[in-house]
Amino acid sequence: MDTALESCLTSLRFEGGNIHGRMEVIPLFSGTHRGGDYLTLAQALAQNRLVITEVGESGTVPELMVRNRGKIPVLLIDGEELAGAKQNRVLNTTIIVPGESEIVIPVSCTEHGRWSYTSPVFHDSEVMMDYRLRSKKMASVAMSRKFRGTLASDQLEIWDDIGEMARKAKVHSRTGAMKDIFSAREKAMDGYMHAFPLQPGQQGILVYMDDQPAGMEFLSRPESYARVHEKLLRSYVLEALIDDEAPPARAAGAERPAEFIQRVLFAHDEAYPGVGLGTEHRLEGPDLVGSALVHEGLVVHLACFTGTSTGSCRAETRMAGFRARHGSRASGAGGIPRDEKGRNREGEGIYES
Repeated sequence: MDTALESCLTSLRFEGGNIHGRMEVIPLFSGTHRGGDYLTLAQALAQNRLVITEVGESGTVPELMVRNRGKIPVLLIDGEELAGAKQNRVLNTTIIVPGESEIVIPVSCTEHGRWSYTSPVFHDSEVMMDYRLRSKKMASVAMSRKFRGTLASDQLEIWDDIGEMARKAKVHSRTGAMKDIFSAREKAMDGYMHAFPLQPGQQGILVYMDDQPAGMEFLSRPESYARVHEKLLRSYVLEALIDDEAPPARAAGAERPAEFIQRVLFAHDEAYPGVGLGTEHRLEGPDLVGSALVHEGLVVHLACFTGTSTGSCRAETRMAGFRARHGSRASGAGGIPRDEKGRNREGEGIYES
Protein backbone atom coordinates (compact mmCIF):
# COMPACT_ATOMS: atom_id res chain seq x y z
CA MET A 1 0.00 0.00 0.00
CA ASP A 2 1.09 3.57 -0.70
CA THR A 3 3.07 5.00 2.25
CA ALA A 4 0.89 8.13 2.49
CA LEU A 5 -2.24 5.96 2.69
CA GLU A 6 -0.68 3.67 5.27
CA SER A 7 0.44 6.64 7.36
CA CYS A 8 -3.06 8.16 7.20
CA LEU A 9 -4.80 4.94 8.24
CA THR A 10 -2.45 4.17 11.12
CA SER A 11 -2.76 7.74 12.46
CA LEU A 12 -6.55 7.67 12.73
CA ARG A 13 -8.09 7.95 16.18
CA PHE A 14 -11.63 6.89 17.08
CA GLU A 15 -13.11 8.95 19.89
CA GLY A 16 -16.59 8.63 21.35
CA GLY A 17 -19.45 7.60 19.13
CA ASN A 18 -23.22 7.52 19.44
CA ILE A 19 -25.91 4.99 18.58
CA HIS A 20 -29.33 5.91 17.24
CA GLY A 21 -31.77 3.55 15.58
CA ARG A 22 -29.93 1.31 13.16
CA MET A 23 -26.77 3.44 13.09
CA GLU A 24 -23.63 3.92 15.14
CA VAL A 25 -21.38 6.81 14.12
CA ILE A 26 -17.82 7.10 15.43
CA PRO A 27 -15.94 10.39 14.82
CA LEU A 28 -12.46 10.16 13.26
CA PHE A 29 -9.49 12.36 14.17
CA SER A 30 -5.90 12.58 12.97
CA GLY A 31 -3.45 15.08 14.41
CA THR A 32 -0.87 14.49 11.67
CA HIS A 33 -2.97 15.51 8.65
CA ARG A 34 -3.83 18.95 7.31
CA GLY A 35 -1.92 19.64 4.13
CA GLY A 36 -2.43 22.44 1.63
CA ASP A 37 -5.40 24.76 1.53
CA TYR A 38 -8.47 24.06 -0.61
CA LEU A 39 -12.11 25.09 -0.79
CA THR A 40 -15.07 22.73 -0.73
CA LEU A 41 -17.66 22.68 -3.51
CA ALA A 42 -20.17 24.70 -1.47
CA GLN A 43 -17.54 27.29 -0.47
CA ALA A 44 -16.27 27.82 -3.99
CA LEU A 45 -19.76 28.14 -5.47
CA ALA A 46 -20.91 30.53 -2.72
CA GLN A 47 -17.86 32.73 -3.34
CA ASN A 48 -18.47 32.66 -7.11
CA ARG A 49 -15.03 31.13 -7.70
CA LEU A 50 -16.29 27.99 -9.40
CA VAL A 51 -18.45 27.69 -12.50
CA ILE A 52 -19.79 24.27 -13.54
CA THR A 53 -21.58 23.87 -16.86
CA GLU A 54 -22.48 21.31 -19.48
CA VAL A 55 -19.68 20.50 -21.93
CA GLY A 56 -20.82 22.79 -24.74
CA GLU A 57 -24.38 23.99 -25.28
CA SER A 58 -25.70 20.54 -26.20
CA GLY A 59 -24.02 18.77 -23.27
CA THR A 60 -22.98 15.15 -22.78
CA VAL A 61 -24.27 12.96 -19.95
CA PRO A 62 -21.00 11.56 -18.49
CA GLU A 63 -18.98 14.81 -18.48
CA LEU A 64 -19.18 18.37 -17.17
CA MET A 65 -16.94 21.42 -17.54
CA VAL A 66 -15.49 23.01 -14.39
CA ARG A 67 -13.77 26.38 -14.30
CA ASN A 68 -11.94 27.51 -11.16
CA ARG A 69 -11.69 31.29 -11.35
CA GLY A 70 -9.80 31.62 -8.07
CA LYS A 71 -6.23 30.83 -7.09
CA ILE A 72 -7.13 28.32 -4.35
CA PRO A 73 -7.76 24.70 -5.43
CA VAL A 74 -11.28 23.30 -5.00
CA LEU A 75 -12.07 19.82 -3.68
CA LEU A 76 -14.96 17.98 -5.34
CA ILE A 77 -15.88 14.77 -3.49
CA ASP A 78 -16.91 11.49 -5.07
CA GLY A 79 -20.70 11.20 -4.73
CA GLU A 80 -21.47 14.91 -4.33
CA GLU A 81 -24.47 15.89 -6.43
CA LEU A 82 -24.62 18.89 -8.75
CA ALA A 83 -28.10 20.20 -9.62
CA GLY A 84 -29.30 22.24 -12.57
CA ALA A 85 -28.37 22.65 -16.24
CA LYS A 86 -29.80 19.79 -18.35
CA GLN A 87 -29.95 17.13 -15.59
CA ASN A 88 -28.56 16.50 -12.11
CA ARG A 89 -25.24 14.60 -11.86
CA VAL A 90 -22.91 13.14 -9.22
CA LEU A 91 -19.11 13.10 -9.19
CA ASN A 92 -17.58 9.77 -10.25
CA THR A 93 -14.35 10.40 -8.36
CA THR A 94 -12.78 12.89 -5.97
CA ILE A 95 -11.02 15.75 -7.77
CA ILE A 96 -8.84 18.69 -6.73
CA VAL A 97 -9.48 21.37 -9.35
CA PRO A 98 -6.30 23.49 -9.65
CA GLY A 99 -6.49 27.24 -9.19
CA GLU A 100 -7.22 29.29 -12.32
CA SER A 101 -7.92 26.24 -14.46
CA GLU A 102 -10.62 24.64 -16.60
CA ILE A 103 -11.07 20.86 -16.68
CA VAL A 104 -13.62 18.26 -17.79
CA ILE A 105 -14.84 15.99 -14.98
CA PRO A 106 -16.49 12.52 -15.06
CA VAL A 107 -20.03 12.31 -13.68
CA SER A 108 -23.13 10.10 -13.59
CA CYS A 109 -26.75 11.07 -14.13
CA THR A 110 -29.08 11.09 -11.11
CA GLU A 111 -32.15 12.51 -12.86
CA HIS A 112 -33.24 10.04 -15.48
CA GLY A 113 -36.27 11.91 -16.81
CA ARG A 114 -34.88 15.32 -17.76
CA TRP A 115 -32.64 16.55 -20.56
CA SER A 116 -33.48 20.25 -20.76
CA TYR A 117 -32.02 23.35 -19.18
CA THR A 118 -33.37 24.60 -15.86
CA SER A 119 -30.35 26.88 -15.37
CA PRO A 120 -27.22 27.74 -17.35
CA VAL A 121 -24.89 26.51 -14.56
CA PHE A 122 -24.90 23.88 -11.82
CA HIS A 123 -25.28 24.51 -8.10
CA ASP A 124 -24.63 22.36 -5.01
CA SER A 125 -27.72 20.19 -4.46
CA GLU A 126 -26.57 19.68 -0.84
CA VAL A 127 -26.97 15.94 -1.38
CA MET A 128 -24.38 13.18 -1.23
CA MET A 129 -25.40 10.01 -3.05
CA ASP A 130 -26.89 7.31 -0.79
CA TYR A 131 -23.95 5.33 0.54
CA ARG A 132 -25.02 1.96 -0.91
CA LEU A 133 -25.46 3.45 -4.37
CA ARG A 134 -22.19 5.31 -3.97
CA SER A 135 -20.31 2.13 -3.05
CA LYS A 136 -21.70 0.32 -6.10
CA LYS A 137 -20.82 3.29 -8.30
CA MET A 138 -17.31 3.34 -6.84
CA ALA A 139 -16.91 -0.36 -7.69
CA SER A 140 -18.11 0.09 -11.28
CA VAL A 141 -15.88 3.15 -11.79
CA ALA A 142 -12.91 1.13 -10.46
CA MET A 143 -13.69 -1.61 -13.00
CA SER A 144 -13.86 0.96 -15.77
CA ARG A 145 -10.61 2.55 -14.63
CA LYS A 146 -8.85 -0.81 -14.49
CA PHE A 147 -10.05 -2.37 -17.74
CA ARG A 148 -10.84 0.58 -20.02
CA GLY A 149 -8.81 3.47 -18.66
CA THR A 150 -11.90 5.64 -18.12
CA LEU A 151 -13.87 6.86 -15.10
CA ALA A 152 -17.29 5.77 -16.36
CA SER A 153 -19.92 4.29 -14.06
CA ASP A 154 -22.55 1.63 -14.62
CA GLN A 155 -25.22 4.20 -15.50
CA LEU A 156 -28.00 1.66 -15.94
CA GLU A 157 -27.41 0.28 -12.46
CA ILE A 158 -27.53 3.80 -11.00
CA TRP A 159 -30.89 4.52 -12.65
CA ASP A 160 -32.24 1.15 -11.49
CA ASP A 161 -31.06 1.74 -7.93
CA ILE A 162 -32.51 5.26 -7.75
CA GLY A 163 -35.82 3.86 -8.95
CA GLU A 164 -35.69 1.16 -6.27
CA MET A 165 -34.87 3.80 -3.62
CA ALA A 166 -37.89 5.83 -4.69
CA ARG A 167 -40.09 2.74 -4.45
CA LYS A 168 -38.88 1.90 -0.95
CA ALA A 169 -39.21 5.51 0.19
CA LYS A 170 -42.68 5.78 -1.42
CA VAL A 171 -41.57 8.92 -3.26
CA HIS A 172 -42.73 9.85 -6.76
CA SER A 173 -40.38 12.09 -8.75
CA ARG A 174 -41.58 13.42 -12.07
CA THR A 175 -38.04 13.40 -13.45
CA GLY A 176 -36.70 10.43 -11.50
CA ALA A 177 -34.44 12.72 -9.46
CA MET A 178 -32.46 11.27 -6.56
CA LYS A 179 -32.62 14.65 -4.81
CA ASP A 180 -36.43 14.40 -4.63
CA ILE A 181 -36.10 11.30 -2.43
CA PHE A 182 -33.80 13.12 0.01
CA SER A 183 -36.10 16.16 0.07
CA ALA A 184 -39.17 14.03 0.81
CA ARG A 185 -37.45 12.35 3.77
CA GLU A 186 -35.66 15.41 5.16
CA LYS A 187 -37.92 15.84 8.21
CA ALA A 188 -37.76 12.13 9.05
CA MET A 189 -33.97 12.38 9.24
CA ASP A 190 -33.98 14.86 12.14
CA GLY A 191 -33.67 12.30 14.95
CA TYR A 192 -30.63 10.69 13.38
CA MET A 193 -29.01 14.01 12.50
CA HIS A 194 -29.34 15.34 16.07
CA ALA A 195 -27.82 12.11 17.43
CA PHE A 196 -24.54 12.56 15.57
CA PRO A 197 -23.33 16.17 16.00
CA LEU A 198 -20.03 17.42 14.64
CA GLN A 199 -17.18 17.28 17.17
CA PRO A 200 -14.40 19.91 17.43
CA GLY A 201 -11.50 18.95 15.19
CA GLN A 202 -13.35 16.03 13.63
CA GLN A 203 -12.03 14.87 10.25
CA GLY A 204 -14.30 12.00 9.36
CA ILE A 205 -16.73 9.26 10.36
CA LEU A 206 -16.86 5.50 10.62
CA VAL A 207 -20.47 4.35 10.28
CA TYR A 208 -21.97 1.07 11.45
CA MET A 209 -25.34 -0.10 10.16
CA ASP A 210 -27.05 -2.85 12.18
CA ASP A 211 -23.80 -3.44 14.10
CA GLN A 212 -21.77 -4.00 10.94
CA PRO A 213 -19.24 -1.52 9.46
CA ALA A 214 -20.83 0.22 6.48
CA GLY A 215 -18.45 2.97 5.45
CA MET A 216 -15.72 5.40 6.42
CA GLU A 217 -14.91 8.91 5.24
CA PHE A 218 -11.86 11.09 5.97
CA LEU A 219 -10.76 14.58 4.93
CA SER A 220 -7.35 16.11 5.59
CA ARG A 221 -8.65 19.40 7.02
CA PRO A 222 -11.12 19.57 9.95
CA GLU A 223 -12.63 22.83 8.69
CA SER A 224 -13.34 21.21 5.31
CA TYR A 225 -14.84 18.09 6.86
CA ALA A 226 -17.13 20.30 8.98
CA ARG A 227 -18.67 21.70 5.79
CA VAL A 228 -19.67 18.25 4.49
CA HIS A 229 -20.46 16.47 7.78
CA GLU A 230 -24.24 16.70 7.51
CA LYS A 231 -24.25 15.91 3.79
CA LEU A 232 -22.26 12.72 4.45
CA LEU A 233 -24.45 11.69 7.39
CA ARG A 234 -27.64 12.04 5.36
CA SER A 235 -26.27 9.61 2.78
CA TYR A 236 -26.33 6.91 5.48
CA VAL A 237 -29.45 8.07 7.30
CA LEU A 238 -31.57 7.84 4.16
CA GLU A 239 -30.63 4.18 3.79
CA ALA A 240 -31.43 3.52 7.45
CA LEU A 241 -34.89 5.03 6.97
CA ILE A 242 -35.96 3.46 3.68
CA ASP A 243 -34.50 -0.06 3.78
CA ASP A 244 -37.62 -2.19 4.12
CA GLU A 245 -35.73 -5.43 4.65
CA ALA A 246 -35.57 -6.76 8.20
CA PRO A 247 -32.12 -6.02 9.68
CA PRO A 248 -29.95 -9.05 10.36
CA ALA A 249 -29.60 -10.42 13.86
CA ARG A 250 -26.95 -8.50 15.78
CA ALA A 251 -23.76 -10.50 15.53
CA ALA A 252 -21.63 -11.25 18.56
CA GLY A 253 -18.10 -9.95 18.23
CA ALA A 254 -18.85 -7.70 15.24
CA GLU A 255 -15.81 -6.14 13.54
CA ARG A 256 -14.73 -3.08 15.53
CA PRO A 257 -12.85 0.01 14.27
CA ALA A 258 -9.28 -1.24 14.69
CA GLU A 259 -10.14 -4.47 12.86
CA PHE A 260 -11.85 -2.57 10.07
CA ILE A 261 -8.78 -0.36 9.60
CA GLN A 262 -6.61 -3.48 9.40
CA ARG A 263 -8.86 -4.78 6.62
CA VAL A 264 -8.40 -1.52 4.71
CA LEU A 265 -4.63 -1.64 5.27
CA PHE A 266 -4.49 -5.06 3.63
CA ALA A 267 -6.57 -3.97 0.62
CA HIS A 268 -5.05 -4.09 -2.86
CA ASP A 269 -4.02 -0.59 -3.98
CA GLU A 270 -3.80 0.61 -7.59
CA ALA A 271 -2.68 4.17 -8.38
CA TYR A 272 -3.66 6.40 -11.31
CA PRO A 273 -3.12 10.06 -12.26
CA GLY A 274 -5.83 12.26 -10.75
CA VAL A 275 -8.29 14.13 -12.96
CA GLY A 276 -6.94 17.35 -11.44
CA LEU A 277 -4.15 17.55 -8.87
CA GLY A 278 -2.77 14.51 -7.07
CA THR A 279 -2.84 10.74 -7.46
CA GLU A 280 -5.98 8.63 -7.31
CA HIS A 281 -5.82 5.32 -5.44
CA ARG A 282 -8.36 2.53 -5.90
CA LEU A 283 -8.64 0.04 -3.02
CA GLU A 284 -10.09 -3.45 -3.27
CA GLY A 285 -10.41 -6.22 -0.71
CA PRO A 286 -12.82 -8.94 0.40
CA ASP A 287 -16.20 -7.23 0.76
CA LEU A 288 -14.47 -3.84 0.51
CA VAL A 289 -14.11 -1.05 -2.03
CA GLY A 290 -12.43 2.31 -1.51
CA SER A 291 -10.73 5.28 -3.09
CA ALA A 292 -8.32 7.95 -1.94
CA LEU A 293 -6.80 11.10 -3.39
CA VAL A 294 -3.19 11.77 -2.38
CA HIS A 295 -1.57 15.14 -3.06
CA GLU A 296 1.84 16.40 -1.95
CA GLY A 297 2.39 13.29 0.17
CA LEU A 298 -0.86 13.53 2.14
CA VAL A 299 -4.27 11.89 1.85
CA VAL A 300 -6.72 14.69 1.06
CA HIS A 301 -9.79 12.45 0.89
CA LEU A 302 -10.41 8.78 1.66
CA ALA A 303 -13.65 6.79 1.42
CA CYS A 304 -14.19 3.05 1.98
CA PHE A 305 -17.36 0.95 1.91
CA THR A 306 -18.25 -2.63 2.76
CA GLY A 307 -20.74 -4.90 1.05
CA THR A 308 -19.25 -4.28 -2.40
CA SER A 309 -16.24 -5.57 -4.29
CA THR A 310 -14.77 -4.76 -7.68
CA GLY A 311 -13.98 -8.42 -8.19
CA SER A 312 -17.20 -9.15 -10.12
CA CYS A 313 -17.47 -8.70 -13.89
CA ARG A 314 -21.16 -7.78 -13.56
CA ALA A 315 -20.58 -4.03 -13.83
CA GLU A 316 -18.31 -4.39 -16.87
CA THR A 317 -20.88 -6.66 -18.56
CA ARG A 318 -23.70 -4.19 -17.88
CA MET A 319 -21.65 -1.25 -19.15
CA ALA A 320 -20.79 -3.18 -22.30
CA GLY A 321 -24.49 -3.79 -22.89
CA PHE A 322 -25.23 -0.13 -22.23
CA ARG A 323 -22.62 0.92 -24.84
CA ALA A 324 -23.94 -1.59 -27.37
CA ARG A 325 -27.54 -0.38 -27.01
CA HIS A 326 -26.49 3.25 -27.32
CA GLY A 327 -24.24 2.51 -30.28
CA SER A 328 -27.11 0.91 -32.19
CA ARG A 329 -29.22 4.09 -32.12
CA ALA A 330 -28.82 7.38 -33.91
CA SER A 331 -27.37 9.95 -31.55
CA GLY A 332 -29.24 13.17 -30.78
CA ALA A 333 -28.10 16.40 -29.15
CA GLY A 334 -25.59 15.90 -26.39
CA GLY A 335 -25.04 12.28 -27.31
CA ILE A 336 -28.46 11.24 -25.92
CA PRO A 337 -29.88 8.58 -28.26
CA ARG A 338 -33.23 9.29 -29.86
CA ASP A 339 -36.01 6.96 -30.84
CA GLU A 340 -37.63 6.83 -34.27
CA LYS A 341 -39.81 9.88 -33.43
CA GLY A 342 -36.84 12.00 -32.44
CA ARG A 343 -37.50 11.85 -28.70
CA ASN A 344 -34.62 11.66 -26.25
CA ARG A 345 -34.04 8.17 -24.91
CA GLU A 346 -31.73 7.13 -22.08
CA GLY A 347 -31.69 3.51 -20.99
CA GLU A 348 -35.32 2.44 -20.59
CA GLY A 349 -36.79 5.90 -19.98
CA ILE A 350 -38.20 8.17 -22.70
CA TYR A 351 -38.95 11.85 -22.17
CA GLU A 352 -39.50 14.96 -24.22
CA SER A 353 -36.64 17.44 -24.52
